[in-house]
Amino acid sequence: MSQGSPGDWAPLDPTPGPPASPNPFVHELHLSRLQRVKFCLLGALLAPIRVLLAFIVLFLLWPFAWLQVAGLSEEQLQEPITGWRKTVCHNGVLGLSRLLFFLLGFLRIRVRGQRASRLQAPVLVAAPHSTFFDPIVLLPCDLPKVVSRAENLSVPVIGALLRFNQAILVSRHDPASRRRVVEEVRRRATSGGKWPQVLFFPEGTCSNKKALLKFKPGAFIAGVPVQPVLIRYPNSLDTTSWAWRGPGVLKVLWLTASQPCSIVDVEFLPVYHPSPEESRDPTLYANNVQRVMAQALGIPATECEFVGSLPVIVVGRLKVALEPQLWELGKVLRKAGLSAGYVDAGAEPGRSRMISQEEFARQLQLSDPQTVAGAFGYFQQLFAEEQAEGPNRLLYKDGFSTILHLLLGSPHPAATALHAELCQAGSSQGLSLCQFQNFSLHDPLYGKLFSTYLRPPHTSRGTSQTPNASSPGNPTALANGTVQAPKQKGD
Repeated sequence: MSQGSPGDWAPLDPTPGPPASPNPFVHELHLSRLQRVKFCLLGALLAPIRVLLAFIVLFLLWPFAWLQVAGLSEEQLQEPITGWRKTVCHNGVLGLSRLLFFLLGFLRIRVRGQRASRLQAPVLVAAPHSTFFDPIVLLPCDLPKVVSRAENLSVPVIGALLRFNQAILVSRHDPASRRRVVEEVRRRATSGGKWPQVLFFPEGTCSNKKALLKFKPGAFIAGVPVQPVLIRYPNSLDTTSWAWRGPGVLKVLWLTASQPCSIVDVEFLPVYHPSPEESRDPTLYANNVQRVMAQALGIPATECEFVGSLPVIVVGRLKVALEPQLWELGKVLRKAGLSAGYVDAGAEPGRSRMISQEEFARQLQLSDPQTVAGAFGYFQQLFAEEQAEGPNRLLYKDGFSTILHLLLGSPHPAATALHAELCQAGSSQGLSLCQFQNFSLHDPLYGKLFSTYLRPPHTSRGTSQTPNASSPGNPTALANGTVQAPKQKGD
């Protein structure tokens, strides 16, 4: 994918309102010529030594992590570890972890506020989650328990550290895993101080620190008091951010290790005690804590989140991908050399017909098997509902959800709810062609998604440019107000 622009989500109407929110999924690092020279020198001299020493310390952590759980049964590990194991291994891992971050350039960890006891706040919620360096927050929190993917147990050293931490593990492949995690979080949070605190990054993924992503409700399901923890990196140059689009892992690691000194601020906010309504509704609880933390950080609280592997924003009742999947299909077809103007000459006027994958490839002059399979599957899903519904041509919820998912990246549950709302105006459980056209072309809000958002990005000299978040074709602009017609640029 092309590198995106980190522009602001500017309000598109002149009426006063909340300030525009920056795009939290994109991070661009702009270096001056002098900074490039400095990073070249320090990257060649300082970074290799720091990274090498940090990896040595990382492997030195393994014996302490292994010793704490060695010889203990799974039943014993269901209770917090105490005694000499806790004293020796906990202090060893804590000291070596601080040394590891020190070697990577984090010379100062400035702590503000007072960390609450496990009785006062069994759960800690940290934000914004912006980088793989964020586990540094575990140090001033005295190594609380964490929630991690079960797959990480197989990663060398990391797996041993998760066992040492007695982390709560969730598996993406086990449907019952999330339910067990919820029960385990509730058991530990309501243990009356028996268990150490549990730390969550409620955003669930990394952003660029310019806005808070939507908080997931997992940390708030137990309905117990939580303490918000703010993480800031007040450095002159942001080398730590690891967003959906931006510098990769190695570049972030290398640039950060090339900095002479990196500073981290960890701030403990007052404990948040939920109301009875918040205790019963984890989503409400999460949203309110998100707003409190955003206000303390001075950044917006957004509805942006990851659904699967796609970053999405809420527009009306829909969750819309920041980049239309239709663009990806267009890129694939253009890469295959396909231009506009190819038609199905074998179809009767006004009617469609089913064709095989081989005929599809022949008519579109596609040769690459992967391109053929991907494009054919796309159109097969898109038009399957039309073939299944017979002469009435009604678009039912499955077909409607599929179209919105393929075009806009909207998850099926949100699209299904919108379909039910649109069908309330009539007696049918499906949408007619006229109703769908009114929705997709004339609706004051959703019509803009089809007429503007799906418009391919403006290109210059054959280079695809993803529009920034303030451009009319971006869903974040749609979420902030009415969309103006895009201005044509001369470049």
